Amino acid sequence: TLVSLSNEKVDKMNCWHCSEKLIWGGDHDLDDFQEEGIETNLSCSNDKCETYIIITHLFNYNKKELDEED
Repeated sequence: TLVSLSNEKVDKMNCWHCSEKLIWGGDHDLDDFQEEGIETNLSCSNDKCETYIIITHLFNYNKKELDEED
């Protein structure tokens, strides 16, 4: 089960190319960035679609400092 940013349960996400179900491939810690974060990979369940999605989420521990700069 996936959880949205507003902490609501999301049963599944669909491919925005063909609308078939996306398959969660896993989460991995980011090692190649100067900031901490995770990378999630998803793939489409439709073999003919061949969509592969990488989502990068950087943890922003200094969000308050960034907000003050604006």
